[in-house]
Amino acid sequence: MSALVNGLYNNQSIQQWQNERTMLHSSGIWGRGPMLEYLANEVVNAGDVVIDLGAGAGYPTLQIAGMTGAAGNVIGIELSEAMLEAARSHCRAANLCFQRGDISQPLPLEDECADVVTGFMVLHNLHRAEMRRTLSEVERVLKPSGRAVFLTMHPDAFESQWDLQFLSYDLSALQRYRNAVDKEDTEVPGRARNIAGGENAIATIYHSRCSVVEALSDAGLVLTDERDLWIDLETAVQMFGTDSIRRMPTTPIYWMLTLTKSSVVANGHADAALLDSFISEHQPVRRRGRRLSHISPGAEPAQTSLEQTA
Repeated sequence: MSALVNGLYNNQSIQQWQNERTMLHSSGIWGRGPMLEYLANEVVNAGDVVIDLGAGAGYPTLQIAGMTGAAGNVIGIELSEAMLEAARSHCRAANLCFQRGDISQPLPLEDECADVVTGFMVLHNLHRAEMRRTLSEVERVLKPSGRAVFLTMHPDAFESQWDLQFLSYDLSALQRYRNAVDKEDTEVPGRARNIAGGENAIATIYHSRCSVVEALSDAGLVLTDERDLWIDLETAVQMFGTDSIRRMPTTPIYWMLTLTKSSVVANGHADAALLDSFISEHQPVRRRGRRLSHISPGAEPAQTSLEQTA
């Protein structure tokens, strides 16, 4: 994991991720923003202990610290020294601290210490074996009644042919992905443009829905809610301009997952039979497909090109 993290998140790229800038590219607009809203409205309570895995430069972590209030405690775990330094310098609150750590290795945290565990755009930076270790650690540190929420790339993101200048992936890598019989752990590098100027390198390590669900089950976790997050045309035009859009995706790009301990479900806090069915069929207990936009929540991304919408 360290090679990928150091390649993407370093002193040269730090300006693209500091402060509000992390919210001003695609994963911020259609991913981090909706997830922060979800956490504030449905997950995080005053006084909660929250662990944010892969905290980066700390801006979303700081927002979570505001949700927990003075009685809460938020810990951001980050591997990149550049990101960690930026987080400690620019994201300060009395109930917030940042620690250096590799989230694919044992975490420096006690068992069952967290009410909530979060991860913004980190699972797709992990190879399958690393993801499985990370999820095992999530299960270990979650309290019995705790929940984990992750934002990652959607398994279907590369299944539609889309062309966006503000979010682009290497064409040869995409072709290898599409030609591969076994796509698991295929790495696809790309670039993301920032509204405030500049762009940064990104990468997606592909994991199928089945692979993620199996990893959750083996870790002792269960997927209780998932939300498909779409890039909508109206917001894309207003944020990046018409010229940046050649063809819109017809698949969701981001994926938000809510997890609980499977032991809690099996112990009568939810329907154990439903859990068994879910695991055997690799299907979530509850799934919500959402096309989210800060400007126009009801906008549909069904159009495949700007010419078709004229």
